[in-house]
Amino acid sequence: GAVSIIGSTVDGCSAGTGGVVYAGGAVSLIGSTVAGCSARQWGGVVMAFDSGAVSIIGSTVDGCSAGTGGVVYAGGAVSLIGSTVAGCSARQWGGVVMAFDSGAVSII
Repeated sequence: GAVSIIGSTVDGCSAGTGGVVYAGGAVSLIGSTVAGCSARQWGGVVMAFDSGAVSIIGSTVDGCSAGTGGVVYAGGAVSLIGSTVAGCSARQWGGVVMAFDSGAVSII
């Protein structure tokens, strides 16, 4: 199902995959701050497979990392709208976004 994180602060989370969210549906991060989160493999903040969309809107993401997709690793469209992303990295591909079989990636 869908996952929404709205008006929240998430700090220092880690996981093998999807440092904050591991989901099979749409993921929205709205008006939130995420800092220092990581994943050993995919998606320092979000790992979304077979996903409708990943949207990060009006949020701040700082210092997140993963093996691939420092912020987002997704199979659907990815939108970063009016957000600040700083100090994020990946050991392999996609310091911010790794989109596989994805519709589109928009940074506005």
